[in-house]
Amino acid sequence: MESWISLTIIVICLLVILFIILKKFPALAILDAKEMPGEKEAKSKERIIKQRLKRDLSKANGFLARVKLALNKFFNSFLDNYYTKLKKIKAERRREEKNHPIDRQNTISQLFLKAKEAKMQEDWQKAEESLIEIVSLDTKNLVAFYDLGKLYFEWKKYSESRDTLLHVFKLYHQLKGDPESIEDINPQEIRFSLAEVNLELNNLDEAIEYISQALDKEPNNPRFLDLIFDLSIMKKDLKSAKQYYKRLVEVNPENKKLEELKEKIKQIEDN
Repeated sequence: MESWISLTIIVICLLVILFIILKKFPALAILDAKEMPGEKEAKSKERIIKQRLKRDLSKANGFLARVKLALNKFFNSFLDNYYTKLKKIKAERRREEKNHPIDRQNTISQLFLKAKEAKMQEDWQKAEESLIEIVSLDTKNLVAFYDLGKLYFEWKKYSESRDTLLHVFKLYHQLKGDPESIEDINPQEIRFSLAEVNLELNNLDEAIEYISQALDKEPNNPRFLDLIFDLSIMKKDLKSAKQYYKRLVEVNPENKKLEELKEKIKQIEDN
């Protein structure tokens, strides 16, 4: 667009110069030089023509500068107006979406399906785009934020996962008075997810804190017990490891991993 504007201005300026020269040339050609003999007459006439042209072109340059300034102002104004119109159209579309909640909800449902399909195909970027579009339409969509946090975890973008899940946890507490907004999101699952991602980031103390909070509410959840047992082993906390191993036996004595877990405790004892 800018190159087109510049080319237009140059063409207009050249046309103005040509117009001035053509307008002045007949007058220059009929200068009264009868009193100048021969070659002197021709040279004097040429000198007069050059001086006249210099003066005219000097005036033309000043005029063209004003023309260029005016054209720049015009085109800038045109572009500003065009951009303003585009912003108005975008804002109007957003208002229409808010005024038609059924259409917006249908769009969100379709985007959830797209995200799910993309995730099944491990097309993380496409799934991310769909979930981000949902939260742009509904900034308090807890499920979309939670799915996004879990998506980043599977995508191995652990820092993004942690930041998103922290936002989920904060948003959950803002919305917990509205069951419809929370849907089936479980705060203990959010804590469990935060523990998992902090483990991947090697923030073991934070991981233990989150999973301990989850266990306070669901003390017999086997997934929670498995995770805190592993964290205890990583911290070489023999007392905690034995405590959670005992609880795992109580919750599920048929667990085939119990012998493996017992061996991990023995390795710490031997060291």
